[in-house]
Order: sequence, then structure tokens, then C-alpha cells
Amino acid sequence: MKKNIDLATIKNFITANALSQDVMLMLHPKNFDKLILTGGKKIKSLCIQGINIIADNSNEVSEGEIDILEVKFS
Repeated sequence: MKKNIDLATIKNFITANALSQDVMLMLHPKNFDKLILTGGKKIKSLCIQGINIIADNSNEVSEGEIDILEVKFS
């Protein structure tokens, strides 16, 4: 995966992996910050094609990677 993650990259990733709304995507904080700062104000999450995008605060995702998290509903 390339280091620069933009909206087109995420949309292509969602389509290529046939993701549905039962997952979330997690990005390295640097990638997330670059993505949301282009909009002008700081936010904590983003929703693209019904899928929430969040920053990794646990240091698990490498820069330039997108991690898929399954969402469990009780």
C-alpha cells in the first residue's frame, strides 16, 4: 500500500475488498491526520461509503497501511 492515503485510496480499498458496514477501517495517526486536515477542521472519525474510519491510537497500524476491524453488534 502506498504511503499517501487519500479519499480515492480508501474508496478503492473498500470496493476492492467488497467491504460492508459491519467493519471499520483504522489508519496510522499520520495518515488519518493528513486525510482529515484537508477538510480544514480536526475530527475524530470519518465515514466513507457507510464505513467509519478512525485513527489507530494503540500503535498497531503501520504508516501507509489500512487495517480492517470487524464490528460486533450485540
